[in-house]
Amino acid sequence: MRALAAALGCLLAGCAARGGGGAAPATDAPVAPSMMPPAAGASATSPAPATSPSPATAPDRDRVRTAEEARVGALRVLRARGVAEVRWRDASGDHFEQGDADLRWCDGRGIAVSVSKLGERFGWFGSDGVRWWRFDTKATPTRAVVGTVADGGGAGAGGVPSPRLLGLRALRPAAAGAVVLRDGRAWGELEPEAGGRTEAAFDPRTLEPVAVRTVTSTGAVLDAAFEGLFAVETAGAAPGAWPRIPRRVRLRVAGAEGGAATDLMLAFDSAAADAGAADREGLYDFARLRELLKPEVVEDAP
Repeated sequence: MRALAAALGCLLAGCAARGGGGAAPATDAPVAPSMMPPAAGASATSPAPATSPSPATAPDRDRVRTAEEARVGALRVLRARGVAEVRWRDASGDHFEQGDADLRWCDGRGIAVSVSKLGERFGWFGSDGVRWWRFDTKATPTRAVVGTVADGGGAGAGGVPSPRLLGLRALRPAAAGAVVLRDGRAWGELEPEAGGRTEAAFDPRTLEPVAVRTVTSTGAVLDAAFEGLFAVETAGAAPGAWPRIPRRVRLRVAGAEGGAATDLMLAFDSAAADAGAADREGLYDFARLRELLKPEVVEDAP
C-alpha cells in the first residue's frame, strides 16, 4: 500500500515533470502488466471492436464539442468510488499493489482522493487549484508534503491531475484547431488549461472520448486511456440525461531519464453528483486537513 500511495502522490506532486519519484518495491508477487483484473462491477472483457470501416473523414469539431457538452457539461460535483492499482518494474521484477479509492471533485474548489485497504486509510491526496498536497498516514513518522501548482499543474504535472485528464470535464477541441484522423481515432487539441498542451482522441463513430495526452510546460508526457463510460447518478435528472464519465482511467507516468514508467489505474464502480459529499467545508483546505490528520512531519515539496 505504501507504493500505491507513493504512485498517487507522485502524480499529484508532478514527479513526472521533475523526472523522479519511482515507487518502492512491494511485497506482492509480480503480476504481468497484461493481467490487469477488472474493476468490481465492470465487465471482465472489453466490448468487441466495431467491424465497419473507419470513417474516411474526421468528425466536425463542433459536433465533438456538442457531444462533450452533452456528456459532462452539467457535471459540477462528483463522488466516485472504486479501485486504484499501480504497476511498476524495477531491478527486482514487476510489482503490483491495489487499494480502495474514494474520489471527490467540486468544480472550482478542488479534488481529493483517499486510498485505503480493509477500511484503513493509507493516503490522502488533493489540491485546491493553488496548492497540492499528499498525506502519508502510514509512514514513520506520519508525513504531509505540500507544494504549489506549477505551470502545467492543471494537466497533471506540478499539482493535481486535471479533471480533464480523468474525463470529468468536457474535452472541447480548441475553436482555432481542427479534428484530424490518426490511427483510426479522431484527435483534436483542446482549449489551453494551466500551461502545457493537451489533445484528446475520440471514437470517430460515437464521438466518445478514448484518450488524453498532455505535454506539460516542462516537457513531461502524461497519457490517459479511457475504457468505457458509465452514468453519474444525478438527482432530479432523467437517467438518460445523466453525465457519463470513464469507468476506467489508465494513467502512465513516464520514468526518469527513459526508465520504466509507472502505470496507475482507477476503476470506478459507483459515481454520483453528490454535493453533500463533494462540496464540503474543509475537504480542499490544507490547514483543515492538517488539523484533522495530524501529520508528525510537514515538509515543502522540493
